[in-house]
Amino acid sequence: MTTRPLSAPRTLVGALAIISIVSAACASDGESERSGASAGTDQPAATAPAGDTGDGTESSGTESSGTESSGTESSGTESSGTESSGDGVCWSASPGDGDGLTFEDVTADLELVEPLTGMYGHATAAADVDGDGWTDLFVGGFADRPDEDYRVRGASGPSPDRLLLGGPDGFRVDESFPGERGRTSGATFADLDTDGDLDLVVVRNPRGDDEVRQRPTIVYERSGDTWQAASTLGEEIAGRSVAALDVDRDGLLDLAIAADRFGPGSSRLFRNLGGLEFEDATEEWGMPDDMETLAFAVVDLDDDGWLDIVASGDERVLLGGEEGFEVNKQPSLEWDLLGNEDDPAGIAVGDLDADGLADLVVGQHFNSTVDDGALVPVRVYLNRTSGGDLELVDVTEEAGSPPLWTKSPHVAIADVDNDGRPDIVTSATAADGTPVILHNVGDGDALRFETVGERGDGTYWVTGATDDVDHDGRIDVFMVAWEPTTASPMFANTSDAGHWLEVGVETPDATVSISSSDDGTTIARGWSQSTTGYAAGPAPVVRFGLGDLDADPLDVTISTPDGEREFSATMDTHVDDARCA
Repeated sequence: MTTRPLSAPRTLVGALAIISIVSAACASDGESERSGASAGTDQPAATAPAGDTGDGTESSGTESSGTESSGTESSGTESSGTESSGDGVCWSASPGDGDGLTFEDVTADLELVEPLTGMYGHATAAADVDGDGWTDLFVGGFADRPDEDYRVRGASGPSPDRLLLGGPDGFRVDESFPGERGRTSGATFADLDTDGDLDLVVVRNPRGDDEVRQRPTIVYERSGDTWQAASTLGEEIAGRSVAALDVDRDGLLDLAIAADRFGPGSSRLFRNLGGLEFEDATEEWGMPDDMETLAFAVVDLDDDGWLDIVASGDERVLLGGEEGFEVNKQPSLEWDLLGNEDDPAGIAVGDLDADGLADLVVGQHFNSTVDDGALVPVRVYLNRTSGGDLELVDVTEEAGSPPLWTKSPHVAIADVDNDGRPDIVTSATAADGTPVILHNVGDGDALRFETVGERGDGTYWVTGATDDVDHDGRIDVFMVAWEPTTASPMFANTSDAGHWLEVGVETPDATVSISSSDDGTTIARGWSQSTTGYAAGPAPVVRFGLGDLDADPLDVTISTPDGEREFSATMDTHVDDARCA
């Protein structure tokens, strides 16, 4: 395991602002693959037949125990922080003590085992939907296989999609959520009807001739303490991921649904008409009619104030503007494929090199890794835009992103040790059952990662979420397992960690900057997101690792198309001036 001392963040985005949530992987029709290792289950290791193909599902490989890493103690289920003080601070926690980069499995402690049995997991989204200050999780999966395939670990058959409400003692099932069975492939929370609470978009991958296989993408409305299905869309496309964004700046969040190459139709843009009704605006807003992909990233890449769209594996970046989108080709985004079951997958956004521009990390869903022994890295792209001319440069090899022995469809950019340098969380499983981490050890002159985690047995997870679920100031990692034989683990971050700041945002089109209150020097910059990694919806927060920075208080600026909002914040706090004023 690689460790290093904490350091102060470099000036101008030396502290990575990350979007705190999950990342994800995929299952594509006609593929064979291995799924992630479980932590938090006492099931014996087993090898499933490789080569379950033809229905958009995945086949499992050897399961690793994944119980904990490096013998550190769990942070447990209690919050070590202070709750809302009424001055914009929702909660706080001192920098964490630990030994290097370490995680411990707390799946059973947080009551996450039983609710997620009977699932071929494939989607997750995180947010505080009930307003109690704790992270809640949506988890969905493919429920279209024979019932007996799900009858393991106490399950009687396929489980419906679940909404789990978090709290200081763990998670519980929200019985008011109308969980349904379908081929659920992605999700995100967003306030689509502008009523002040979060609605939920559950993306489906319809394929087949029965009710479960045909169930389409559904928008679920939250009203008070109840949920109801409000609208359906994209019945004709095989959805994978979804993003919420206000394309036409009318105050209503529109939707972009990424569709894969294995089903009918292609990716779509939907205009929000109000009242949770939508119409197809794909052609009008300039999205090509042949854009097939597993994931989107939505962020202002060229820093012109308009959101842009990146589709994994497609050189065509959609640059936003007043009339919609224009295609800008970035050849570096295309991949050389090794086989017909290989696909670029999830995309994570963050400032990797501290220059104030949004960089990208793209995961890989290459069956060639598990079937043929190929070694394939997750790719790293630095944003070198200058003068408004977009340029994305592939620095994968020189940055030290290693060839991986298995898939990592989900990726997340997260400052795991809060040292001011963003790390990369992959969904590849290390030998000890924890996620493989690419630890940022760049020195300001060059971006460089060191791998934390020894080579595992070839298992991986489909998607995941990164968020501070236990309020101890460190990013925890939730991973979604494909095989019902395997629990979807929650890893508590027990690393040695520095100072931090987390800013709650209300919209997925916000840019957050923090600066010194003494001299106005910009310290870090980050972007809110509505989609991240593969098949995952992130929590509406922007998070900064601050190392041993000594700059209290900090000035925070939240910029949106509606204007700017400024306020002061203290390090080691989660601040939200709208919710915790």
